[in-house]
Amino acid sequence: MWSLTCVPTNVYNALYKFKPVFRCVQARHFSVFCWLLIALILHNGKGKLKELCGYLPPKLKYWTLMRLFRSGQWDADVLAEEMSGDVLNWLPAPADGVIHLSADKTRKDKRGRKHPLGLVTRESKHSPYHFGFEMVLLIASWDHFRIPIRLAVMDPKIKGHQNILFRQMLETVHLPSWVRQVIVSGDAGFAANPTLKLIDKKGWTYVFAMARNRKFTNGQYVSDLMRYLPKSSYRRRAIRKPDGRRCDYWVFEKRATLHNLGDVTMVLSKKRRHAGPNQVRLFVTNLQDVNASTVLSLYAWRWGVEVTIKELKGGLHLGQMQVTRDADRVARSVALSVCAYLLLVRLYGRDEEVRQPWSLFRLKQRFQADLMRHEIDRTERKWKRKLTQYEVAA
Repeated sequence: MWSLTCVPTNVYNALYKFKPVFRCVQARHFSVFCWLLIALILHNGKGKLKELCGYLPPKLKYWTLMRLFRSGQWDADVLAEEMSGDVLNWLPAPADGVIHLSADKTRKDKRGRKHPLGLVTRESKHSPYHFGFEMVLLIASWDHFRIPIRLAVMDPKIKGHQNILFRQMLETVHLPSWVRQVIVSGDAGFAANPTLKLIDKKGWTYVFAMARNRKFTNGQYVSDLMRYLPKSSYRRRAIRKPDGRRCDYWVFEKRATLHNLGDVTMVLSKKRRHAGPNQVRLFVTNLQDVNASTVLSLYAWRWGVEVTIKELKGGLHLGQMQVTRDADRVARSVALSVCAYLLLVRLYGRDEEVRQPWSLFRLKQRFQADLMRHEIDRTERKWKRKLTQYEVAA
């Protein structure tokens, strides 16, 4: 167990600009916030609040952390927004000026039934039921970077809250000045008509997987095309993943006019030539004069949000803190994991040795090594100062 008594200088300097977000000076919420991010990064257990207390100074007790979550003197959404904007502007820009925005929904299972945002759900009719709460995560990715910029907790009592949160994220996101093109991607659950219209209104590009119950302007369903299209119409095409790997698919592309969407480019894709119609996926984009390989390569950037969710859950204990009875406390607890991720990126995002491959767990190892070195140097300076005082006194 680590025994720390001082916040490292680089951590304090990186977080000092966000101190005005914590309006209650007497409670020293900013100092507790710094310590809590350090504990989240160092801890490798389950991420419970009582376990995180072991990484804090002895004066900071469990009730101090609970007071931070219960306090309304700081806004978790504003804090995550300012930290993500600072990281986006600080990281190096890509040469083409293209940024990918990807969103996905994730669930965190819970055992207690007193969770204010908990619901009973299952993935499909063949899957077992689970109790937990759901979140929507939005990331920005380019080159090798994957940066979480928004995280919101879904309210099961609000119908369509997933797409409502997604549209709010797109409306309020602040992108760097170097951005020349924005490509938004998501699965079929985020491809709502108001969302696609919002993206068109902002002048952005989208590549979404869609449900097969979409209709053409003539009233024909896309599912009919997917069911009766002969396999001779599919062509084998190679796509490139963001990391450069090649993957082949059998695709059929068509320029069509869909109901409520207008002129779009449709791509039907399947992994094997003899796969049945139930294994065919539909992808739609508002890009013109593009081939199927380009559309699928752009959609492959969405996999970054899956990896980011895995890193947040496995490395920064997303949703593990036991805070109940109030939805705002849950929102603050999940925002801290995103803030810890952004802190690691702010400290080491520009270093050459952590560029390829990009991994949060490598950043954690780097942080732990630097923190150990900082504590050793600090202890050495303290004993040298004491020895000097003893020599003068003698």
